[in-house]
Amino acid sequence: MADRRNTLQKEIIHRTLCDMSCHPTAAMVYDAVHRQHPTISRSTVYRVLGQMAEEGQILRLGLAGSDDRYDGNIHRHGHVRCRLCGAVADIPPVAMGEPEDTAGFLLEDCAVEYCGLCPDCQKQCRETMLTPPEGVCK
Repeated sequence: MADRRNTLQKEIIHRTLCDMSCHPTAAMVYDAVHRQHPTISRSTVYRVLGQMAEEGQILRLGLAGSDDRYDGNIHRHGHVRCRLCGAVADIPPVAMGEPEDTAGFLLEDCAVEYCGLCPDCQKQCRETMLTPPEGVCK
C-alpha cells in the first residue's frame, strides 16, 4: 500500500506543479496540493519535488535571490525573472556556443537566467510615473 500511496502522491504533486505556470517554490506547490489533498504533508511535497528534480522529471531552478523554483516543462528553454516582483516566465531557448576555455570542466548543461521588468511592473512604473530601480537583478 505504501508504494501505491507514494505513487498517487507523486502523481498529484507532479500534476499540481505542471498546472502552475508561475514556476512555484516548494512552499507554493505544497499550498496548492494541501488545498485539494490536506493529508499530503509538507515534507512529502518537498521530498517528492527533490526526487523528481534529481530524476529529471522536473526542473529545479536556482534563480538568483530566490528560493528554488520548480518547472514541469523539462524541454530546453530559458527563463526570465522580474527584478521587482520576482515573477518568472519561460522564454524560447537561445543558441549559445560552447566557451573555448572550460577550465577543465566537461560541460553537461547550461542555464541562462535573464532579468528585467515584467509587464505588470512596467505598467505599475508607468502609472505611478516611477523610474524602475536601476541595477542588477536581486
